[in-house]
Amino acid sequence: MKIRNFCAVLVALLCVCAPIKAQRALQFRHSDGLNLSSLVGIDNAALRPGFYSTLGLTYYFSDYFGIGTEVAYSEQGTHCKANDMGVVMNYNYNYLNLPLLATCRLSEHNVAFVGGVQFGKLLKATYDYTAPSILGQGSSVSGGGVFDKSEFHPWDVGVTLGVDWTLFPRIGGGIELRYTLGITQTHNGISDTANGNIYISVPDNRNSTLRVGLFVPF
Repeated sequence: MKIRNFCAVLVALLCVCAPIKAQRALQFRHSDGLNLSSLVGIDNAALRPGFYSTLGLTYYFSDYFGIGTEVAYSEQGTHCKANDMGVVMNYNYNYLNLPLLATCRLSEHNVAFVGGVQFGKLLKATYDYTAPSILGQGSSVSGGGVFDKSEFHPWDVGVTLGVDWTLFPRIGGGIELRYTLGITQTHNGISDTANGNIYISVPDNRNSTLRVGLFVPF
């Protein structure tokens, strides 16, 4: 999604918001849930399930509009069929994400739309694989390793859109849904070998992450 289109969507959401009564100006929250992530740019990439956990705060300038941030631990990556030899690769990236989010709350529906920019600090990047026996006999082979972080860009930048649905008004908790699309490359391409025979080549790629989980204020 282009930045210009993202901004247009965010402005449109703000225009349809109606004010509701805010409980307090500064609100803290915690959320946990499931990541479904992939890597844009890798052929045959499939969704990789992972875990995320966040601590966040939002300051409401009015009854319906606020600006906030989070500190989020996020397991990302993908798994895919690497080549016609039947090699299956799993890419596992761990990030500490720091989004800057605008929040717009809708009147009488317990719904809030969020949107903004996310900065992700790479913590660790690993891979593992399975492949048929090299000689065509016996069971499959498997292995893995840790990518050198110097091959990755230390910061990942993406745009985020999402929605919060407050299911438990008495405590303010509910379900959150977020989608973040990377606008920067995670690295400039990586090559490696495994077992001295299987050639692993990771092309340029960008993060793509859908998360769904439960949030609760505190």
